[in-house]
Amino acid sequence: MRKAVLIFALFIFSITCCLADYTKYYEFDENLNVKFIPSVSAKDKEYKKILKNEKYMQKGKYKKAEKLMPDYLPNIARLIYIYTDSKDFHSALEYAKKLVELDKTNIFPKASKDYRLGILYSQNGDYISSNNYLYPYINQNMWARFQMAQNYYYMQDLKNAENYAGKIPPNDSVYLAAQELLYSIYNITKNPQKAYTAAKILVKLDPGNPDNYMKVAYATTNNDEKLINLYRAKQIFYSQNLSSMIVKINDLTAPLEQKRIDEAYKKITSYCKKPDWFKVKSRNENLLSGDITYWDRRQSEFFETANDCIKRYSGSNLAACFKDLNDTQEHLDATLAAEQARREEAEQREIQIRQLVRQNMLLEEQNLIQWSRYNSFYPRYYRHPYWW
Repeated sequence: MRKAVLIFALFIFSITCCLADYTKYYEFDENLNVKFIPSVSAKDKEYKKILKNEKYMQKGKYKKAEKLMPDYLPNIARLIYIYTDSKDFHSALEYAKKLVELDKTNIFPKASKDYRLGILYSQNGDYISSNNYLYPYINQNMWARFQMAQNYYYMQDLKNAENYAGKIPPNDSVYLAAQELLYSIYNITKNPQKAYTAAKILVKLDPGNPDNYMKVAYATTNNDEKLINLYRAKQIFYSQNLSSMIVKINDLTAPLEQKRIDEAYKKITSYCKKPDWFKVKSRNENLLSGDITYWDRRQSEFFETANDCIKRYSGSNLAACFKDLNDTQEHLDATLAAEQARREEAEQREIQIRQLVRQNMLLEEQNLIQWSRYNSFYPRYYRHPYWW
Protein backbone atom coordinates (compact mmCIF):
# COMPACT_ATOMS: atom_id res chain seq x y z
CA MET A 1 0.00 0.00 0.00
CA ARG A 2 2.80 2.38 0.93
CA LYS A 3 4.57 1.54 -2.32
CA ALA A 4 1.43 2.36 -4.37
CA VAL A 5 1.07 5.70 -2.59
CA LEU A 6 4.71 6.48 -3.29
CA ILE A 7 4.33 5.65 -6.99
CA PHE A 8 1.21 7.84 -7.25
CA ALA A 9 3.04 10.70 -5.52
CA LEU A 10 5.94 10.38 -7.93
CA PHE A 11 3.48 10.40 -10.83
CA ILE A 12 1.85 13.61 -9.61
CA PHE A 13 5.28 15.15 -9.00
CA SER A 14 6.43 14.25 -12.50
CA ILE A 15 3.31 15.87 -14.00
CA THR A 16 3.85 18.97 -11.92
CA CYS A 17 7.50 19.18 -12.97
CA CYS A 18 6.60 18.77 -16.61
CA LEU A 19 3.93 21.44 -16.34
CA ALA A 20 6.36 23.77 -14.67
CA ASP A 21 8.83 23.10 -17.46
CA TYR A 22 6.69 24.30 -20.35
CA THR A 23 3.61 26.21 -19.18
CA LYS A 24 5.70 29.28 -18.42
CA TYR A 25 6.52 29.49 -22.13
CA TYR A 26 2.89 29.58 -23.26
CA GLU A 27 -0.34 31.48 -22.81
CA PHE A 28 -3.54 29.41 -22.78
CA ASP A 29 -7.04 30.85 -23.11
CA GLU A 30 -10.55 29.48 -22.67
CA ASN A 31 -11.00 29.03 -26.43
CA LEU A 32 -8.16 26.47 -26.53
CA ASN A 33 -5.82 28.96 -28.17
CA VAL A 34 -2.11 28.65 -27.47
CA LYS A 35 0.48 31.40 -27.77
CA PHE A 36 4.21 30.65 -27.50
CA ILE A 37 6.25 33.15 -25.44
CA PRO A 38 9.97 32.92 -26.25
CA SER A 39 12.39 33.30 -23.37
CA VAL A 40 15.59 35.32 -23.50
CA SER A 41 17.16 33.75 -20.42
CA ALA A 42 16.22 30.07 -20.80
CA LYS A 43 19.08 28.00 -22.26
CA ASP A 44 18.47 24.55 -20.78
CA LYS A 45 18.12 21.41 -22.84
CA GLU A 46 14.37 21.21 -22.39
CA TYR A 47 13.85 24.75 -23.68
CA LYS A 48 15.96 24.01 -26.77
CA LYS A 49 13.69 21.05 -27.39
CA ILE A 50 10.66 23.31 -27.09
CA LEU A 51 12.21 25.76 -29.59
CA LYS A 52 12.78 22.92 -32.02
CA ASN A 53 9.19 21.85 -31.57
CA GLU A 54 7.97 25.39 -32.29
CA LYS A 55 9.97 25.51 -35.53
CA TYR A 56 8.37 22.25 -36.63
CA MET A 57 4.91 23.63 -35.86
CA GLN A 58 5.56 26.89 -37.72
CA LYS A 59 6.75 24.99 -40.80
CA GLY A 60 3.76 22.65 -40.73
CA LYS A 61 5.88 19.62 -39.86
CA TYR A 62 3.34 18.36 -37.36
CA LYS A 63 4.38 14.70 -37.43
CA LYS A 64 7.97 15.62 -36.59
CA ALA A 65 6.76 17.84 -33.75
CA GLU A 66 4.57 15.01 -32.47
CA LYS A 67 7.47 12.57 -32.62
CA LEU A 68 9.75 15.02 -30.85
CA MET A 69 7.27 15.79 -28.07
CA PRO A 70 4.56 13.10 -27.83
CA ASP A 71 1.32 14.00 -26.04
CA TYR A 72 2.42 17.64 -25.80
CA LEU A 73 -0.67 19.63 -24.84
CA PRO A 74 0.28 22.90 -26.62
CA ASN A 75 0.66 20.97 -29.87
CA ILE A 76 -2.54 18.96 -29.41
CA ALA A 77 -4.61 22.07 -28.74
CA ARG A 78 -3.22 23.84 -31.80
CA LEU A 79 -3.71 20.82 -34.04
CA ILE A 80 -7.43 20.85 -33.23
CA TYR A 81 -7.75 24.21 -34.99
CA ILE A 82 -5.20 23.43 -37.69
CA TYR A 83 -7.18 20.38 -38.83
CA THR A 84 -10.50 22.16 -38.38
CA ASP A 85 -9.35 24.98 -40.66
CA SER A 86 -8.27 22.45 -43.29
CA LYS A 87 -11.71 20.75 -43.06
CA ASP A 88 -10.16 17.55 -41.71
CA PHE A 89 -12.82 17.28 -39.02
CA HIS A 90 -12.07 13.64 -38.21
CA SER A 91 -8.46 14.41 -37.27
CA ALA A 92 -9.55 17.51 -35.36
CA LEU A 93 -11.99 15.41 -33.34
CA GLU A 94 -9.34 12.83 -32.52
CA TYR A 95 -7.02 15.52 -31.17
CA ALA A 96 -9.89 17.09 -29.19
CA LYS A 97 -10.59 13.72 -27.55
CA LYS A 98 -6.89 13.32 -26.86
CA LEU A 99 -6.75 16.74 -25.21
CA VAL A 100 -9.60 15.81 -22.87
CA GLU A 101 -7.85 12.55 -22.04
CA LEU A 102 -4.44 14.10 -21.28
CA ASP A 103 -5.35 17.48 -19.76
CA LYS A 104 -6.06 16.12 -16.29
CA THR A 105 -5.19 19.37 -14.52
CA ASN A 106 -7.47 21.44 -16.77
CA ILE A 107 -4.95 23.83 -18.24
CA PHE A 108 -7.86 24.39 -20.60
CA PRO A 109 -11.31 24.77 -18.97
CA LYS A 110 -13.48 21.67 -19.08
CA ALA A 111 -16.40 23.66 -20.53
CA SER A 112 -14.25 24.82 -23.45
CA LYS A 113 -13.05 21.30 -24.20
CA ASP A 114 -16.59 19.93 -24.04
CA TYR A 115 -17.85 22.69 -26.33
CA ARG A 116 -15.13 22.00 -28.88
CA LEU A 117 -15.92 18.29 -28.76
CA GLY A 118 -19.60 19.09 -29.29
CA ILE A 119 -18.82 21.21 -32.34
CA LEU A 120 -16.48 18.60 -33.84
CA TYR A 121 -18.88 15.72 -33.24
CA SER A 122 -21.48 17.75 -35.17
CA GLN A 123 -19.02 18.42 -38.01
CA ASN A 124 -18.43 14.68 -38.18
CA GLY A 125 -22.17 13.99 -38.39
CA ASP A 126 -22.55 12.51 -34.89
CA TYR A 127 -25.30 14.86 -33.72
CA ILE A 128 -26.35 12.79 -30.70
CA SER A 129 -22.84 12.80 -29.20
CA SER A 130 -22.60 16.50 -30.01
CA ASN A 131 -25.78 17.26 -28.10
CA ASN A 132 -24.60 15.20 -25.12
CA TYR A 133 -21.49 17.38 -24.79
CA LEU A 134 -23.28 20.67 -25.47
CA TYR A 135 -26.42 20.29 -23.35
CA PRO A 136 -24.85 21.15 -19.93
CA TYR A 137 -23.81 24.58 -21.25
CA ILE A 138 -26.86 25.78 -23.21
CA ASN A 139 -27.87 28.33 -20.56
CA GLN A 140 -24.40 29.88 -20.28
CA ASN A 141 -23.24 29.58 -23.89
CA MET A 142 -25.78 30.54 -26.54
CA TRP A 143 -23.49 29.19 -29.26
CA ALA A 144 -23.87 25.77 -27.63
CA ARG A 145 -27.65 26.21 -27.68
CA PHE A 146 -27.54 27.25 -31.35
CA GLN A 147 -25.36 24.28 -32.27
CA MET A 148 -27.89 21.97 -30.60
CA ALA A 149 -30.65 23.65 -32.63
CA GLN A 150 -28.64 23.02 -35.81
CA ASN A 151 -28.04 19.42 -34.80
CA TYR A 152 -31.76 18.82 -34.40
CA TYR A 153 -32.31 20.55 -37.76
CA TYR A 154 -29.82 18.17 -39.41
CA MET A 155 -31.61 15.26 -37.69
CA GLN A 156 -34.90 16.59 -39.16
CA ASP A 157 -36.31 17.09 -35.66
CA LEU A 158 -37.66 20.53 -36.55
CA LYS A 159 -39.72 20.91 -33.38
CA ASN A 160 -36.67 20.69 -31.12
CA ALA A 161 -34.63 22.77 -33.58
CA GLU A 162 -37.23 25.55 -33.35
CA ASN A 163 -37.44 25.23 -29.57
CA TYR A 164 -33.69 25.69 -29.02
CA ALA A 165 -33.15 28.39 -31.66
CA GLY A 166 -36.24 30.31 -30.53
CA LYS A 167 -34.88 30.76 -27.01
CA ILE A 168 -31.75 32.65 -28.04
CA PRO A 169 -32.16 36.28 -26.85
CA PRO A 170 -31.97 39.25 -29.26
CA ASN A 171 -28.94 40.76 -27.53
CA ASP A 172 -26.76 37.71 -28.16
CA SER A 173 -24.19 37.53 -30.97
CA VAL A 174 -25.70 34.29 -32.32
CA TYR A 175 -29.22 35.77 -32.60
CA LEU A 176 -28.78 36.53 -36.33
CA ALA A 177 -27.74 32.96 -37.13
CA ALA A 178 -30.64 31.68 -35.02
CA GLN A 179 -33.14 33.74 -37.02
CA GLU A 180 -31.70 32.40 -40.29
CA LEU A 181 -32.19 28.88 -38.98
CA LEU A 182 -35.73 29.68 -37.83
CA TYR A 183 -36.58 31.13 -41.26
CA SER A 184 -35.50 27.85 -42.88
CA ILE A 185 -37.54 25.85 -40.36
CA TYR A 186 -40.69 27.94 -40.96
CA ASN A 187 -40.30 27.57 -44.72
CA ILE A 188 -40.13 23.79 -44.41
CA THR A 189 -43.05 23.63 -41.97
CA LYS A 190 -45.16 25.97 -44.18
CA ASN A 191 -45.53 28.74 -41.61
CA PRO A 192 -45.34 31.92 -43.74
CA GLN A 193 -46.26 34.33 -40.95
CA LYS A 194 -43.39 33.20 -38.71
CA ALA A 195 -41.08 33.05 -41.72
CA TYR A 196 -42.05 36.64 -42.51
CA THR A 197 -41.31 37.75 -38.92
CA ALA A 198 -37.89 36.07 -39.00
CA ALA A 199 -37.10 37.63 -42.40
CA LYS A 200 -37.99 41.12 -41.16
CA ILE A 201 -35.65 40.63 -38.20
CA LEU A 202 -32.88 39.55 -40.59
CA VAL A 203 -33.33 42.71 -42.69
CA LYS A 204 -33.10 44.83 -39.56
CA LEU A 205 -29.99 43.04 -38.29
CA ASP A 206 -28.20 42.76 -41.64
CA PRO A 207 -29.59 45.34 -44.12
CA GLY A 208 -26.62 44.95 -46.48
CA ASN A 209 -27.45 41.34 -47.30
CA PRO A 210 -29.71 41.13 -50.40
CA ASP A 211 -30.79 37.60 -49.51
CA ASN A 212 -32.65 38.96 -46.49
CA TYR A 213 -34.84 41.16 -48.70
CA MET A 214 -35.46 38.14 -50.92
CA LYS A 215 -36.62 36.23 -47.84
CA VAL A 216 -39.13 38.96 -46.98
CA ALA A 217 -40.38 38.97 -50.58
CA TYR A 218 -40.91 35.20 -50.53
CA ALA A 219 -42.65 35.26 -47.14
CA THR A 220 -45.05 38.21 -47.54
CA THR A 221 -48.44 37.90 -49.19
CA ASN A 222 -48.53 41.61 -50.02
CA ASN A 223 -47.50 42.12 -53.67
CA ASP A 224 -46.46 45.73 -53.09
CA GLU A 225 -44.15 44.65 -50.27
CA LYS A 226 -42.81 41.86 -52.47
CA LEU A 227 -41.88 44.38 -55.13
CA ILE A 228 -40.31 46.83 -52.66
CA ASN A 229 -38.05 44.14 -51.19
CA LEU A 230 -37.18 42.58 -54.55
CA TYR A 231 -36.06 45.95 -55.87
CA ARG A 232 -34.01 46.60 -52.72
CA ALA A 233 -32.29 43.27 -53.20
CA LYS A 234 -31.72 44.11 -56.87
CA GLN A 235 -29.90 47.35 -55.99
CA ILE A 236 -27.45 45.43 -53.82
CA PHE A 237 -26.97 42.71 -56.44
CA TYR A 238 -26.16 45.49 -58.91
CA SER A 239 -23.33 46.68 -56.66
CA GLN A 240 -22.07 43.09 -56.46
CA ASN A 241 -22.22 42.62 -60.28
CA LEU A 242 -24.37 39.50 -59.89
CA SER A 243 -26.09 39.57 -63.27
CA SER A 244 -27.72 36.16 -62.75
CA MET A 245 -29.61 37.53 -59.75
CA ILE A 246 -30.67 40.60 -61.75
CA VAL A 247 -32.27 38.27 -64.31
CA LYS A 248 -33.90 36.23 -61.55
CA ILE A 249 -35.39 39.30 -59.86
CA ASN A 250 -36.66 40.65 -63.18
CA ASP A 251 -38.41 37.33 -63.75
CA LEU A 252 -39.99 37.60 -60.28
CA THR A 253 -41.07 41.25 -60.54
CA ALA A 254 -42.50 41.14 -64.08
CA PRO A 255 -45.69 39.15 -63.22
CA LEU A 256 -46.33 41.35 -60.17
CA GLU A 257 -45.89 44.56 -62.15
CA GLN A 258 -48.01 43.24 -65.04
CA LYS A 259 -50.77 42.42 -62.58
CA ARG A 260 -50.96 46.12 -61.66
CA ILE A 261 -51.40 47.00 -65.35
CA ASP A 262 -54.05 44.29 -65.81
CA GLU A 263 -56.09 45.58 -62.86
CA ALA A 264 -55.91 49.20 -64.05
CA TYR A 265 -56.79 48.19 -67.62
CA LYS A 266 -60.00 46.49 -66.48
CA LYS A 267 -61.32 49.86 -65.27
CA ILE A 268 -60.88 51.59 -68.64
CA THR A 269 -64.16 51.92 -70.54
CA SER A 270 -62.75 53.40 -73.76
CA TYR A 271 -60.81 51.20 -76.16
CA CYS A 272 -57.04 50.91 -76.00
CA LYS A 273 -54.54 48.17 -76.41
CA LYS A 274 -53.30 46.82 -73.08
CA PRO A 275 -49.57 47.23 -72.46
CA ASP A 276 -48.22 43.72 -71.99
CA TRP A 277 -44.58 43.21 -71.11
CA PHE A 278 -44.65 39.50 -71.87
CA LYS A 279 -45.82 40.18 -75.43
CA VAL A 280 -43.02 42.71 -75.81
CA LYS A 281 -40.48 40.09 -74.70
CA SER A 282 -42.09 37.41 -76.86
CA ARG A 283 -41.89 39.35 -80.11
CA ASN A 284 -38.28 40.30 -79.38
CA GLU A 285 -37.10 37.05 -77.83
CA ASN A 286 -34.40 36.49 -80.44
CA LEU A 287 -33.10 40.06 -80.41
CA LEU A 288 -30.21 40.81 -78.03
CA SER A 289 -31.35 37.87 -75.93
CA GLY A 290 -28.03 37.75 -74.08
CA ASP A 291 -27.83 41.48 -73.40
CA ILE A 292 -28.86 41.54 -69.72
CA THR A 293 -28.22 45.27 -69.34
CA TYR A 294 -30.44 46.21 -72.29
CA TRP A 295 -33.41 44.08 -71.21
CA ASP A 296 -33.10 45.10 -67.58
CA ARG A 297 -33.19 48.77 -68.54
CA ARG A 298 -36.07 48.29 -70.96
CA GLN A 299 -38.16 46.31 -68.47
CA SER A 300 -37.55 48.91 -65.77
CA GLU A 301 -38.55 51.78 -68.08
CA PHE A 302 -41.64 49.90 -69.26
CA PHE A 303 -43.04 49.34 -65.79
CA GLU A 304 -41.95 52.73 -64.46
CA THR A 305 -43.89 54.39 -67.28
CA ALA A 306 -46.90 52.13 -66.77
CA ASN A 307 -46.96 52.81 -63.02
CA ASP A 308 -46.69 56.53 -63.66
CA CYS A 309 -49.68 56.31 -66.01
CA ILE A 310 -51.72 54.42 -63.42
CA LYS A 311 -50.77 56.84 -60.66
CA ARG A 312 -51.54 60.02 -62.61
CA TYR A 313 -54.49 59.14 -64.85
CA SER A 314 -57.78 57.31 -65.10
CA GLY A 315 -60.41 56.69 -67.78
CA SER A 316 -59.67 58.03 -71.26
CA ASN A 317 -56.53 59.80 -70.05
CA LEU A 318 -55.14 56.50 -68.80
CA ALA A 319 -56.04 54.91 -72.16
CA ALA A 320 -54.12 57.66 -73.95
CA CYS A 321 -51.12 57.16 -71.65
CA PHE A 322 -51.19 53.42 -72.29
CA LYS A 323 -51.36 54.11 -76.04
CA ASP A 324 -48.23 56.27 -75.80
CA LEU A 325 -46.51 53.47 -73.93
CA ASN A 326 -47.44 50.95 -76.63
CA ASP A 327 -46.30 53.33 -79.37
CA THR A 328 -42.98 53.78 -77.59
CA GLN A 329 -42.52 50.01 -77.37
CA GLU A 330 -43.27 49.56 -81.07
CA HIS A 331 -40.72 52.24 -81.87
CA LEU A 332 -38.17 50.50 -79.64
CA ASP A 333 -38.99 47.21 -81.37
CA ALA A 334 -38.18 48.78 -84.75
CA THR A 335 -34.99 50.35 -83.38
CA LEU A 336 -33.95 47.06 -81.81
CA ALA A 337 -34.61 45.17 -85.04
CA ALA A 338 -32.55 47.69 -86.98
CA GLU A 339 -29.75 47.51 -84.43
CA GLN A 340 -29.82 43.73 -84.56
CA ALA A 341 -29.67 43.86 -88.36
CA ARG A 342 -26.68 46.21 -88.20
CA ARG A 343 -24.93 43.90 -85.75
CA GLU A 344 -25.59 40.88 -87.92
CA GLU A 345 -24.37 42.76 -90.99
CA ALA A 346 -21.22 43.83 -89.15
CA GLU A 347 -20.65 40.27 -88.01
CA GLN A 348 -21.08 39.01 -91.56
CA ARG A 349 -18.57 41.59 -92.83
CA GLU A 350 -16.16 40.54 -90.11
CA ILE A 351 -16.59 36.91 -91.12
CA GLN A 352 -16.03 37.77 -94.78
CA ILE A 353 -12.91 39.78 -93.94
CA ARG A 354 -11.51 36.90 -91.89
CA GLN A 355 -12.26 34.48 -94.72
CA LEU A 356 -10.58 36.78 -97.22
CA VAL A 357 -7.50 37.09 -95.00
CA ARG A 358 -7.33 33.31 -94.65
CA GLN A 359 -7.67 32.90 -98.43
CA ASN A 360 -4.87 35.41 -99.06
CA MET A 361 -2.65 33.68 -96.51
CA LEU A 362 -3.38 30.33 -98.15
CA LEU A 363 -2.62 31.76 -101.61
CA GLU A 364 0.66 33.23 -100.39
CA GLU A 365 1.56 29.91 -98.83
CA GLN A 366 0.81 28.07 -102.10
CA ASN A 367 2.88 30.60 -104.12
CA LEU A 368 5.74 30.14 -101.70
CA ILE A 369 5.58 26.36 -102.05
CA GLN A 370 5.55 26.61 -105.89
CA TRP A 371 8.48 29.03 -105.87
CA SER A 372 10.41 26.73 -103.57
CA ARG A 373 9.77 23.77 -105.87
CA TYR A 374 10.83 25.80 -108.90
CA ASN A 375 14.08 26.83 -107.22
CA SER A 376 14.87 23.26 -106.26
CA PHE A 377 14.21 21.96 -109.82
CA TYR A 378 16.35 24.40 -111.87
CA PRO A 379 20.00 25.13 -111.11
CA ARG A 380 20.77 28.65 -110.06
CA TYR A 381 23.16 29.37 -112.94
CA TYR A 382 20.55 28.18 -115.41
CA ARG A 383 17.89 30.49 -114.03
CA HIS A 384 20.17 33.48 -113.67
CA PRO A 385 22.93 33.60 -116.38
CA TYR A 386 25.68 36.16 -115.86
CA TRP A 387 24.51 38.23 -118.79
CA TRP A 388 21.10 38.87 -117.15
